[in-house]
Amino acid sequence: MSRVYILGASMIALVAGAGVAAAADLPRYRAPPPALAYTPAPAWSWTGPYVGLQGGYGWGGGTVTNNGWLGGAYAGYNFQPNTNWVFGLEGDFTFTGKSGSNGTVTVNNPWNSTFRGRVGYAVDKYLFYGTGGLAVGGLNSTGTPAESTTKVGWTAGLGVEAALTQRVTGRLEFRHTDLGTFPSTGSAYTSNDVLVGVGVKF
Repeated sequence: MSRVYILGASMIALVAGAGVAAAADLPRYRAPPPALAYTPAPAWSWTGPYVGLQGGYGWGGGTVTNNGWLGGAYAGYNFQPNTNWVFGLEGDFTFTGKSGSNGTVTVNNPWNSTFRGRVGYAVDKYLFYGTGGLAVGGLNSTGTPAESTTKVGWTAGLGVEAALTQRVTGRLEFRHTDLGTFPSTGSAYTSNDVLVGVGVKF
């Protein structure tokens, strides 16, 4: 009987040892590596200050038709309270070569400056806007009588601006300006300007 017990105990030990060895050979479970966190690209915002350079061409109406180049600088601030609407203030200064003659009278407009509000509708990195406000310009006339004066009037226009990089923007703008009339002669002066600009946003 003792031999039976010894034989049974030996069989149990053999089976248990084989089970432990088989378990040791089984592959161990390893947790998968954590997934990489998705970081979306930052959404473009028009909010903030900016400065830029602009240039273009203008043609004048009123009593004496005049036309010529123009170029200068602009600066402003935009505020974007939600996804689409953008509000801002902007000022600019341009030198111009606009000049024209009507018989014996020559009129030229050597410089202009404006201070305007802007209201725009943003579609991601594109901004479609309207602008308008105060305009100040220098007007000279030769003839009888000759006159040199600084006039205050108004300006309004439309434009589109696009983000070229995270800081650089480009724009195309059309503006109509009315500087009123020369005090001595009553000659009217208006101007239509097409402007191209490149700005840097801060």
